[in-house]
Amino acid sequence: MTHSTPIPAEEFEIVQLTLPSVIRPPNAVPFTLTLTVGSHALGSIIAHVSNVEYVRWIDRIEELHGVSIGLSRATLLARQRMWFVLRHEIDYLCEVFEADSLGCATWISRRGRTTIQRETVIWHRGREAEVCRASSRWAYIDLNTRKPVQAPEIELQLLQPLAP
Repeated sequence: MTHSTPIPAEEFEIVQLTLPSVIRPPNAVPFTLTLTVGSHALGSIIAHVSNVEYVRWIDRIEELHGVSIGLSRATLLARQRMWFVLRHEIDYLCEVFEADSLGCATWISRRGRTTIQRETVIWHRGREAEVCRASSRWAYIDLNTRKPVQAPEIELQLLQPLAP
């Protein structure tokens, strides 16, 4: 069974949020957004957010972070470069339902020569409970060769990674 409800054009709102006390990232200024759960995010059997939707959200949060610092996917594509995910490790911590208001935060916890490690946390704003925690490894890829290349230092600085 598939959903007939289209994904809204913009379900996220970029705002600076104060993180709940249960979430303490080592980065003083994570990139934050709000998200209101729409009916399209629900599973076809159980009316809660599906695990596939969390992966889509993690990808969209990363994309919006890039846009906010001038590194949109269109900008990277024009340079024949792109960040490709190598691995997602996701902990699903509690259910969320339609119309729930969520907070989202992401930051770069590590950087290598051709990779970054991105942490993402999603929490329920009403209960201040963690909903989902993810750690994702991304590689900077040359689209001509399809091989990892070193990301320019200026781009890495824009991502504000924690000290190596």
